[in-house]
Amino acid sequence: MESLHVDLYLRASPDDVWAALTDPQLVPRWRFGMSFQTDWQPGSPLSSRSPNGDGTVLQAVRGRGLVYEWSQTDQPQANGGHPSTVSFELTPMGEVTRLTVVHSDLESEGAFLKVVAPGWPMILSSLKSLIETGEPLSFQARS
Repeated sequence: MESLHVDLYLRASPDDVWAALTDPQLVPRWRFGMSFQTDWQPGSPLSSRSPNGDGTVLQAVRGRGLVYEWSQTDQPQANGGHPSTVSFELTPMGEVTRLTVVHSDLESEGAFLKVVAPGWPMILSSLKSLIETGEPLSFQARS
């Protein structure tokens, strides 16, 4: 199994970062349309659209951290047939919040790892842009 680890520094409070991570109106803006249906309470089910997936909220502490397990339901074998785990840790640093993202339980050399490894830097850059400027990034090719 493999893990991806990304640290990101945002000019925002931990509460503002938490809102961007959990608000159903904000999440699709920085996750390129992906949305989650959950109440973000530990033990609660979590489902997503675009891509379709199911999981469980493992930990959720407002302004501090969030952990969930997730499987892509339309391609269950993409990660070797088991869920992966995504964790977000928020650390206040004055006017800045360090966001540490760890995506673990990834099948080595699996199809899912090959998608998420380059995807997280793009997604998190869009999150940073949304929080700091009010607009997410767009990665559409120019003609």
